[in-house]
Amino acid sequence: MSWMQNLKNYQHLRDPSEYMSQVYGDPLAYLQENTKFVTEREYYEDFGYGECFNSSESEVQCELITGEFDPKLLPYDKRLAWHFKEFCYKTSAHGIPMIGEAPNVYYRAVWVMLFLGCMIMLYLNAQSVLDKYNRNEKIVDIQLKFDTAPFPAITLCNLNPYKASLATSVDLVKRTLSAFDGAMGKAGGNKEHDEEKEVVTEAPTTPAPTTKPSRRRGKRDLSGAFFEPGFARCLCGSQGSSEQEDKDDEKEEEIRETTTRKPFNINDADEEWDGMEEYDNNEHYENYDVEATTGMNMMEECQSERTKFDEPTGFDDRCICAFDRSTHDAWPCFLNGTWETTECDTCNEHAFCTKDNKTAKGHRSPCICAPSKFCVAYNGKTPPIEIWTYLQGGTPTEDPNFLEAMGFQGMTDEVAIVTKAKENIMFAMATLSMQDRERLSTTKRELVHKCSFNGKACDIEADFLTHIDPVFGSCFTFNHNRTVNLTSIRAGPMYGLRMLVYVNASDYMPTTEATGVRLTIHDKEDFPFPDTFGYSAPTGYVSSFGLRLRKMSRLPAPYGDCVPDGKTSDYIYSNYEYSVEGCYRSCFQQLVLKECRCGDPRFPVPEGARHCDAADPVARRCLDARMNDLGGLHGSFRCRCQQPCRQSIYSVTYSPAKWPSLSLQIQLGSCNGTAVECNKHYKENGAMVEVFYEQLNFEMLTESEAYGFVNLLADFGGQLGLWCGISFLTCCEFVFLFLETAYMSAEHNYSLYKKKKAEKAKKVASGSF
Repeated sequence: MSWMQNLKNYQHLRDPSEYMSQVYGDPLAYLQENTKFVTEREYYEDFGYGECFNSSESEVQCELITGEFDPKLLPYDKRLAWHFKEFCYKTSAHGIPMIGEAPNVYYRAVWVMLFLGCMIMLYLNAQSVLDKYNRNEKIVDIQLKFDTAPFPAITLCNLNPYKASLATSVDLVKRTLSAFDGAMGKAGGNKEHDEEKEVVTEAPTTPAPTTKPSRRRGKRDLSGAFFEPGFARCLCGSQGSSEQEDKDDEKEEEIRETTTRKPFNINDADEEWDGMEEYDNNEHYENYDVEATTGMNMMEECQSERTKFDEPTGFDDRCICAFDRSTHDAWPCFLNGTWETTECDTCNEHAFCTKDNKTAKGHRSPCICAPSKFCVAYNGKTPPIEIWTYLQGGTPTEDPNFLEAMGFQGMTDEVAIVTKAKENIMFAMATLSMQDRERLSTTKRELVHKCSFNGKACDIEADFLTHIDPVFGSCFTFNHNRTVNLTSIRAGPMYGLRMLVYVNASDYMPTTEATGVRLTIHDKEDFPFPDTFGYSAPTGYVSSFGLRLRKMSRLPAPYGDCVPDGKTSDYIYSNYEYSVEGCYRSCFQQLVLKECRCGDPRFPVPEGARHCDAADPVARRCLDARMNDLGGLHGSFRCRCQQPCRQSIYSVTYSPAKWPSLSLQIQLGSCNGTAVECNKHYKENGAMVEVFYEQLNFEMLTESEAYGFVNLLADFGGQLGLWCGISFLTCCEFVFLFLETAYMSAEHNYSLYKKKKAEKAKKVASGSF
């Protein structure tokens, strides 16, 4: 072998300088002459200097250590080759030294193939490890904390958003309810209309005979009724004498039946008005009856029961009647010119008004009064309805644009009509200020009559915070103070929140379908969404809501898609923490504001923006179109909302029981009847609500990374050691090899640059001479 021959040469030449001179020649001679330092054959065949470094003989090692050979004296390409070969002999990586020390080509080829195979396996396994790390997998750790859980915030709402007796004083609400009554009458009253039409066609057109007919007017059922003035054809004077006699006899019988009944008091909100007999029994009606028998044609009551389906023929048969769209009742009726437009002191939920009420307080309401001092709420902004047109299926007298905006055209399903009417009420109320909406809705003292927490009485005024919800009107939140942490001292309903509520069902809006309250359980930092996350509790029951708390701690990107703080300037619930529902509503509202120039009344609007007008058909069509285009509120691909990184989730278990028992002695609302009557009154208007923890512990669900960077280093290092025997220090060897090579390359290029520069300068200097 050539390196053995080199050793023999070394033994003959003991002097180091002589040895180096014989092997490599004179370095100075190389510098002086443009000849190669050594030939290819000398370097690669006769004497491979790098091979000496693998010799274990002490003489060779000493010569290498004390030798004065400098690799910088080699040409650039030889110097690079010398460094690479030296690295092969010295590196701690497996396989590479065996390739450098291979005695022949076959031996070297075998080790090259083994090394390449190991590198391929390293690449495949390393790629698998990196893919596992890049998947950013996570695990969920579940812990059961035996600690006192914080009590949530409880938001309570009446299922009836606004008092009917007050809401009907708002003109837009009144018009909305009139359109709703018309739609309901068309949808559900076709059969009734046909039956009534048959009776009308069979009725005689000649004056009634002197004998009294067997048909009598029954008691008026005013539950859910709402009256308004309307034009109708009527029979006055001698034309209606026979009907008047029937009515007089009927009135006398009703008076005899109700002599012991208390007259209707408009200020008594808890007293039900079971019929018109209360009004028949007061002094105004008695005065009217005297006047009606005096022969004063202009001041007497006219009849329209048989003629209300016909259009008036002139002034003498054109009357104004108190008309209810739900029952088609038109009574009493007086000639058009006898009604007086004025202001009344009070108006009840049926739109009946009292002109002079000394006990009434507050502002007066516009009304229209008959000669009998019978008054109906009427503001004069819209003309009275044409009753014959309405009963024949025609459109009530109303602005066509308003009727189009209401959206009842073509609707025949009563449930769908009620749903649309609720939306229209929200649009109508959006035109009012928060203070006006709060005035029209239930107060906290009216809704929450009694309350206890942890077995102690609540301070209703201080412990409940009022906020206005577009769907449910005034809602009241318990445990709203974020600086005070309320906790239950024990599990069970006795140590939770217990509320005795009163809903006053007699003052419900005609669009309210059920009696009871709406309950929402949430964190005090979160906005309550009673229309989405609420639970309904009916009247006449004890509604028990058992709670279990789960606290979620999620990982943000890249392990998950939660957001530490998702609130932006477009988030419309600015005083509350971020939530997914609030994000979707904010996104949808921003899209509606951008494309419709107004906001959806179901959601708040940013400062400077306004809600869409309930009577504007263009805005309503735009809003409906955006709902359809966006695929619904939560299905919009344009709204991307992530879960919050920290969230409290309340699991609710509901159980009811009938309430109250006959033995319960409790005062709720206003009831002066017997125990049985009051018990029935409480069942229809009251309820008990309980919210409590089922157990005094809660679950903690914490996400953590399943495969972190430390795991990546461990697995990757294992793969390197298994297939190539490479450690961290071996990687440092490769780094230093790269740095040395880069340095030599830069140094060589710099020397060439200086040489060219010197030659150029020399040529310039020689040319100047």
